[in-house]
This record gives sequence, C-alpha cells and structure tokens, in this order.
Amino acid sequence: MRCLAFAETLRWAGWSCGFAMKREGAEFLPARAMDAVEMHALDDDAGFDVAGATLAVVDHYGLDAAFERQASAQGARVIVFDDLADRPHDCAVLVDPTPGRTRDDYRAWVPEDCRLMLGPKHALVGRRWLAHRAAMRERMASGSPVERIIVSMGGTDPQDATSRVLSALSVTGLDAHVDVVLGSGAQHRERVASALGPSATLHVDPPDPAALAAGADLAIGAPGSSSFERAALGLPAILIPLADNQRGIADAFAAASAAEIVPTAMLDDPPALAARVTALAADRSRRAAMSRNAARLTDGRGCRRLLAAVAGDIVAKSERSVRLRLAEAEDEGWLLELQRQEPTRRFARDPAIPSAAEHARWFARVLDDSERLLMIVETDDTPSGMVRLDRLSDQPTAFEVSIAVDVVRQGEGIGAAALALLRRLAPGADFVATVKAENRPSLALFAAAGYRPDGDDRYRLQAA
Repeated sequence: MRCLAFAETLRWAGWSCGFAMKREGAEFLPARAMDAVEMHALDDDAGFDVAGATLAVVDHYGLDAAFERQASAQGARVIVFDDLADRPHDCAVLVDPTPGRTRDDYRAWVPEDCRLMLGPKHALVGRRWLAHRAAMRERMASGSPVERIIVSMGGTDPQDATSRVLSALSVTGLDAHVDVVLGSGAQHRERVASALGPSATLHVDPPDPAALAAGADLAIGAPGSSSFERAALGLPAILIPLADNQRGIADAFAAASAAEIVPTAMLDDPPALAARVTALAADRSRRAAMSRNAARLTDGRGCRRLLAAVAGDIVAKSERSVRLRLAEAEDEGWLLELQRQEPTRRFARDPAIPSAAEHARWFARVLDDSERLLMIVETDDTPSGMVRLDRLSDQPTAFEVSIAVDVVRQGEGIGAAALALLRRLAPGADFVATVKAENRPSLALFAAAGYRPDGDDRYRLQAA
C-alpha cells in the first residue's frame, strides 16, 4: 500500500510507474491499482532487471544491499522503504515511518550519504487522504457520537481477525453502522460476509478508501500502513497488533495517546473487546483528544516529502550543494520575509507586500492543496529560496513554476540549480512559467534552462 501511495504521487508528477513482484503477490494488489501501473509478475523477485528505470523503489524484507547495488549499476536511483532496520542497504534515500526511529538505528546499515527520512511525518499516505484531512479534523474536534465504525484488519487478513472483531461488535449494543474493508485476495471473505449483521457493509477493494474512512467516527484495525492513513485524517482508532513488526507502531501510538491498543488475545474474548469499544465510543472528550494526537503524528504529506527528495542534490556554480525539501509549518515566517523582499515583489503578479495574516492564510491553503507543491530550496542545508509547482488542470501533466531566491544568495547559480532539480523531480511533466518582459534576470534564467516562448509572457519547457 505504501508503494501504491508513492506511485500515485509519482504519476501526479508525470512519471510512468511499474510494479515488479512475485506472481502470488500480484494477486493481492487492489483491483483499482491494476489500471494505474504496469505489472511485471516474476518467478524470482531477486533477479529483476531494472535497466531503463530512472528510479527503483525497493520494499522487500528479503532484499538488501546486494540487490540495490545491482539496481544502481543499471542506472537507477534507489529508494528503500523499510521498518525493520536489520540489514544493510545501498540506496540514495531510505524511508522508515516508524515512530521513534533515529539515525542511530540505521548508522550501521546505510552509506554515509544516504538521505534518511525517518518518523511518522514520512509515512506514505495517498493524496486522497490529505484531501479529507481538514474537514475530518474539524468534525472530530466537535466530539461527534459514534454513528459509523470502519473495520480494516489488513487487505488479506490471514488470521481472520475481521470476523472476530465483528463478533465483538455484535454484542456492544452500539447503534452504529459498520463498514468492513477487505482486499480481493482475502482468504476468509466468505466467512466475513456470513458474519455481517444488518447494519454492516462489506467493501472489497473500495475505489476510494479515504472517503470511506472519512465518513467514520471510529476505526478498528491493525497497526500497519493503514494506521498512518487514519492518523492523517485524525480518525480515533483501536489498534490490534497482528504481527511482530506492528508492535513498534502500536507502542508509539499508545505513547502519544493517539490510539487505544488492544492485545491480540482479546480477539478471542468478544465480551472483553466489546467493553473496550463501548467505553471508547462513550468517551467523546477522549476521542477528540485522540484525534488531535493522531493528526500530530503525521500530516499525510510523506509522499510529497519523498517526491522532493527524489531530485537529489546539485552543486551550483558557487560550489554550494543545492537540494529541495517540502515546505513545513515552521517555514512560514521565513517565506514571509522572502515574499517581502523588493526583488520578489517587483515582478510578482500582486506587487503589494502581504501582511502576516494574509500570508498565513495563503500558506495554510497551499500546504493543504493536493494540486500544489511548495518547496524550500536549500544550499548546504540552509534555506535560500522557494519553488512552487501548481498543477494546470486544463493541460495533461503540466505545472506552472514559481521561483524566488533570497536576495543575499542571488548570483550564486541557485535558481538554475533549483530549475534543474525540478526537471529531475518531474521529468514527464511540462513546465510553464509566466515572466514579465521587464524581468530580464528571470527571462535569462528560464531561457538557460530550456524554456521557450509559449504566448504572452509565458514560457514552456516540454517534458523530457
């Protein structure tokens, strides 16, 4: 699911994506994913040839540095998804969203120049989840009654935890509709279907699981990748660990008071599990606090953070290392000062200097907008400018580019490096820039980057 989430973000940016996996694994992909990615069903997943790929995203507990070096030798930039920190890797970027994870956990396992993206803010959540976040958090803050419960114990649920949860819910006495989510490859679908009560609905590979979860007031699930999706929404949850690698996530959610953790053994004690569900459903203030705490763990923008990191680093003519990173809440003040600089305002669409309140409202809208990507340009890990991509809805995979460089950093080649990094980030997209005729420095910058006239004050760079 985390691979599907990142593939969705890559496709949004114009990438073509394929999945390579063992034949038996491919059977468990959600049906909605089959039309979105190219499938390579393998007999031997360790021997896959990645030649021709720009990126190789490796999410496999049985593969390590040996496979990753092979992929790098074939020309791919390697990104690894992990949550175990138990084997060597040879990759450019490693993502582990486990709460409490630190660099020391990977110090012995990755090269020194590996970019580590650790902790819940890097959880890989699909773009649709982010779209529901603001409205969901507002509803949860009001302490609404539990009228709808979503049960998601994993796509395949080999232990049939779903049926046992339904057994407990049947004795709670709650007047709530239950939405049950399973994948098409779930082994116990028929048993689950037979356990459904009159106020329950089974959803197999739902086309929009984010919308389904956003309609719930309480979730019951396993603490896997879906925990971060629910947390991004601020959906209160009861988590039941079903595998050893889920216990770390469960412990972290419990420590943050972001979910209630129920021991696995309680699945075989329906009255006890029912009592826990009933107690949490009745405690509106606790559920509201749980929602706030869960939303603090992850903001649902992990895929965007990773997309920014895909571009890597470039050495500018000043010999400074330039990279992109996603804009964060703490960048608001610095960006306001950048927007107030005279060179920035002189050629802006609106030359008026924004007030702090106006900037705050704009900044909040941009962070929550799934069609915009606001990034900080860093030189040697220090903010030096910003770039923004705004998706153009009237054109296939095209973005309007906006860029501003701190006045003290101008003349160092940072703008040129930033535009080159954008090309790496979205090689399959067209870029469009609006530049006023009197803005000669920007005209020269975009011309040097390959942008060509495309109408009045507009310049375009075609997809690579």
